[in-house]
Amino acid sequence: MQGNALLAVTAFLPVLLAPAAYAVGRRRKGGATMTAAGVSAVTLAMLVWLLSRAAVGEAETLWWPGFCGLGLRMRADGFRALYACVAGLMWTVTSLFGRDYFAHEHRTERYALFSLITLGATVGLFLSDTLYSAFLFFEVMSLASYPWVAQEETPEAMRAAQTYLYVAVIGGLVMLMGLFLLPNGMAAAPYDQLPALAAQTQGLMLPALLVLFGFGAKAGAFPLHIWLPKAHPVAPAPASALLSGMLTKAGVLGMLVLSCYLMRGATAFADLIFRLGVITMALGAVLAIFSVNLKRTLACSSLSQIGFIMIGVGLVGLSNGENGLAAFGTVQHMVNHSLFKLVLFLCAGVVAMNAHALNLNDVRGFGRRKPVLHACFLAGMLGIAGVPLFSGYASKSMLHEGLLEYIAELGAQGLNAAPYQAAEWVFVLSGGMTLCYMLKLYLCLFWQKNPERQADYDAMKSYLSPVSKVALGLCAALIVLLGVWPGVFMSALGQLALPFLGSEAPHHLPIAYFSAENLLGAAKSLGASVVFFGINRLLLTPKRDGRVTYPDRWPKRLDLEELVYRPALSLLTIMGYGVVIVLDGLMDRAAALLCALGMALAHVLDVSMDCLGVAARRTVLSVRHARPPIPVGNRATYSLGRLLDGAVAVLNRTVRREKPIRTHFESVLAAGKEEAVEEFKRVTRSISFGLMMFALGLCFTLAYLLWR
Repeated sequence: MQGNALLAVTAFLPVLLAPAAYAVGRRRKGGATMTAAGVSAVTLAMLVWLLSRAAVGEAETLWWPGFCGLGLRMRADGFRALYACVAGLMWTVTSLFGRDYFAHEHRTERYALFSLITLGATVGLFLSDTLYSAFLFFEVMSLASYPWVAQEETPEAMRAAQTYLYVAVIGGLVMLMGLFLLPNGMAAAPYDQLPALAAQTQGLMLPALLVLFGFGAKAGAFPLHIWLPKAHPVAPAPASALLSGMLTKAGVLGMLVLSCYLMRGATAFADLIFRLGVITMALGAVLAIFSVNLKRTLACSSLSQIGFIMIGVGLVGLSNGENGLAAFGTVQHMVNHSLFKLVLFLCAGVVAMNAHALNLNDVRGFGRRKPVLHACFLAGMLGIAGVPLFSGYASKSMLHEGLLEYIAELGAQGLNAAPYQAAEWVFVLSGGMTLCYMLKLYLCLFWQKNPERQADYDAMKSYLSPVSKVALGLCAALIVLLGVWPGVFMSALGQLALPFLGSEAPHHLPIAYFSAENLLGAAKSLGASVVFFGINRLLLTPKRDGRVTYPDRWPKRLDLEELVYRPALSLLTIMGYGVVIVLDGLMDRAAALLCALGMALAHVLDVSMDCLGVAARRTVLSVRHARPPIPVGNRATYSLGRLLDGAVAVLNRTVRREKPIRTHFESVLAAGKEEAVEEFKRVTRSISFGLMMFALGLCFTLAYLLWR
């Protein structure tokens, strides 16, 4: 192992201590979450030290030759160390909050176990320096987070967990196929060597698209977003905060690696990410407006915000690193979105664990007379909506300015900028829809009254422990702090990430975040939100008995999973089964033909041998007597059986005199031999034999590669 072993410790320590959290949770109630919080805090402290080293230009590295065959490379530069720190912070806060949330829940120790494994894998993924290393951590992260979704073990949770697992496994297999197709050892090459290797290689588009498929599935990008709106409503609130705020960023990290390193300068690839981002951004906002479930609305909001980030990733690739505004906005909005969803999902968790409901008709009025919850939710809402003086305004302004800069660049070159001008309008309108659906949640929770349970809600004074209030309040305060002084804090985040993105700093630093142009862009979105909110009130939230209601008006038949993916998987399964049946029939016929030929050949040989035997018996073997026939089995089984029967007879006369052994091994071995012969014939006549041989060969091949 070469380099700083602390990088490996930060990734493997949570995994190694995960069983301890499980054991403590089995012995003491609440012990699992507090152990997880302690491990997360220790991991965060180590990551902060790595970030401090990266901030002064001394990024720590690690090279572990032979790890899983191709070796493990890790590097803690500014961007990677920054986001690893964000992961450590989110795990620490959600673990502290988990003591309240899981106070009356089951299998808390299981949640803590897989939470720490996922933490280690996530940190390892963000610190990885090769696509192969990233893939290893990516797969562990995806599989270890599956129990989060299935935690409640309800039918809805198991169904959503099944969808999550399908997407994770299929995405991982497609990504692995893409890595196999990369030539010149590019999968195991450090990120900074990929541009030079790619310049010498042709035909990288297909493997890049396959790897993008896997990362896009985890990010929740259209059309692989189906798991996101279904997993969040059924997962525990701390898990939802991590799924939305952190695990989706693992997919975004992969997109950045592909766009800035492997496919650097490939505008078609970057443009694909940009266009998928526009669709994801608008679709998520529309789904959130229609949603009437608190956590599902926040999940759809995550889908929309990932679209904003993908637009930034696409712009960085399209401008080949020269659009510093887009680079700043991408990193800033990644960090901001993690903070927003940490605060908002934990606020939703407060509602869920006290009201035991998530439907807006049931939880309306819960937040009244709860000032801490009110302030935290308001900070998250205004931040994600891009309101000035909150951090989301700064990052969205940078993304918007980066888009306008690229449009101006296209115009100066005489190129067609119409698609990007249309995307700019979608950007503004999606920002307006963000404030619209967040206003719906805010008014429902904190201003409207519940016609049946308002008195019970108002009486809930101890709805959250002091520790959780402090943790949640500090995270909400960060949103305000970053928004009030963006030139200090937000610009520092952008500067840390520029080397990783390979981008130049914006030419007009310090950035005038509160310039008239940026404020005008925010005003456009806020104005659009008023229009959307009015339409929402008129068409989607009618009044009944003088009160606003929240009916679910989204057509069920438009569920992409049920409409397209599950029927497609069923069709592929049926087609595959049909192919297997056809192949099995062909194999049976071939086996029957071979058997017939073999029997004919055996008959010819038998007759020939009989003739030879008769001739020999009449000549050179005329005086030799034939050997006596074997009563059962063949001569080998008969001889071994006689030997074992003799040994049993000795035992029955000595130590087993009172309980003699009755088994006759001559017959047992003969019967076993006949059964083995028949089973072998049956197996070799089916396609399963070929598949089994293929699987064994694959296992031996993988073992050989790992041994080398």
